[in-house]
Amino acid sequence: MVIMKYKSTRLNKEAWLSEALEVLYEHGIDKVSIEPLAKRLGVTKGSFYWHFKNKEDFLSLLPSYWAEKQTTTVMTYVKSQPGNAKSKMKATLEYLAREDPDRYDNAMRAWAYFDSNVAKAVATIDKRRLEFVCDLFLLAGVNNEEAEMRSRIWYYYDIGEHITGDTPKDPDKRMRRAELRLAILSAGL
Repeated sequence: MVIMKYKSTRLNKEAWLSEALEVLYEHGIDKVSIEPLAKRLGVTKGSFYWHFKNKEDFLSLLPSYWAEKQTTTVMTYVKSQPGNAKSKMKATLEYLAREDPDRYDNAMRAWAYFDSNVAKAVATIDKRRLEFVCDLFLLAGVNNEEAEMRSRIWYYYDIGEHITGDTPKDPDKRMRRAELRLAILSAGL
């Protein structure tokens, strides 16, 4: 039995991309197909073709959707928060612990291994995220070399935690790790 997730039979692009990101996360890129997505969304395939020319067109938009929802959203939120660099670091880590947007990264990285366009998108996001965190350390008064190293330790920890499957499911445990990371990475600031 198909459960209707949406009341309208014609969804917007975001609904399709969001569901595709979930399928990518759950099953990998080979399972991101129009008909199963339509079934999951409780709509017909016609809704898909209202927004996308074909599957290739659709898949070409998924990396930028991932970047927007999983990176730009976080950065925009943190930039809007008041306070100094350390409070923005805290806001970043708390947001990541609360929302766990990085959970999709492994699936994107696996897809990137086989698709050079996706690999470019992932590399671009890695660079943006590293620069964002590095800028926070620079704002805190750390010299360039140390800011780059602290941002690498921060970011590579994030990647490693997800690759190894060590990200706690419990948001409270993720939040505790965020507090400890902040204390370690901001020591001396």
